[in-house]
Amino acid sequence: MNHPTVYLDLTFLNNFIMDYIILWATSRLSGLKPHHARIAVASLMGAAYAVGYLCFQGSALFSLTGKIVVSVILVTLAIKPARWQDYSKILLYFYLINFTVAGATIALSSLLAGTGSVQFFPAIWIVVAVLAALAIGMFAGRYIKEHLLPGLLKFPVVLRFGKQHCTGHGFVDTGNALKDPLTSKPVIVAEYELIKPCLPPELQNLVEKAPSEEALLEQIIASSWANRLRLIPFSSIGRKNGMLLGVRADEVVLNIGTKDIMHTNTVIGIYRERLNPQGSYQLLIPADMVEG
Repeated sequence: MNHPTVYLDLTFLNNFIMDYIILWATSRLSGLKPHHARIAVASLMGAAYAVGYLCFQGSALFSLTGKIVVSVILVTLAIKPARWQDYSKILLYFYLINFTVAGATIALSSLLAGTGSVQFFPAIWIVVAVLAALAIGMFAGRYIKEHLLPGLLKFPVVLRFGKQHCTGHGFVDTGNALKDPLTSKPVIVAEYELIKPCLPPELQNLVEKAPSEEALLEQIIASSWANRLRLIPFSSIGRKNGMLLGVRADEVVLNIGTKDIMHTNTVIGIYRERLNPQGSYQLLIPADMVEG
C-alpha cells in the first residue's frame, strides 16, 4: 500500500507561517500592537507541536484537551494584554480567526474540487489561509468595532433616583475599571445630558457652573444629595489623578435581550461631553455588571 509522503520541514514551515499570521491578526484584532519577537517564539512552538503530532499521534499531548492547552500557551506567549481581564477576549478572537481561516480553506477546496487547480498549484491552500488571516488582521478590527460590536453590546438602560428615572442606551466597556471608592463596586459612566432631568436643580447648577470636578468638592457638601455623591479618581491618557463626579442611583436596570439585570445603589459617573459622536449610546457599562 502506498502512503502519502509527508515532509516534516514543509509541515514545520507551513505551520510556522500560519501560526505567525494568525497570532499577528489576533493581536491586531484585539487592538494591541503586535510584538513580533513574542509572536515568532510562539509560532516556532506551534510549528514544533504540529511536527510532533505527525510523529507521536497517540500521545495525550495531541488530544483535544492537549490542543486547547497548547493553543492557550501559544496565545499567552505571543500576546500580552494591557489588562489580564481582556485575556478571554483575546482567546475568543484567536479561535474565531482560526475557524474563519479553516472555513475559507474548506470553501475553496469544495469550489476547486475536480478542476485540477490543486495539482497545478499545490500551495494554494496555504496561500488562501494566509490571505484570509491577513484580511482579518488588516480590516476586520475596524468592521467589528464600527458595525458588529455596537449592535451586540448596546442595550437599553433605566436609571432610577427616587421617583425620577432616566432611560438611555448603554454600551459594554471592557476598559471601564472605575470603582466606587466607598464600596469598590463598578461605576457606570453616563452623559450629563441624559441624567440631568433626574438631578435636583441645585445640583444641576453646581455641575454646570463649576469649571472642574475638583472645584465641586467643597460645594457639594452642602447639597441635599450629599449622601448620594462621590468623587471618583481616575487616570487617562494625558491626565493623571483626575476626578469624576458620581451620583448614586437607587436602581439600575439593564435590558439584555430577553432578561433584565438589576443593580441597586450603583454610582453613576457624570461625563460632561458626548460618549459617542453619533449619539448611539449614552452610558458605558462595566462588563462585570452585564454578567449579573
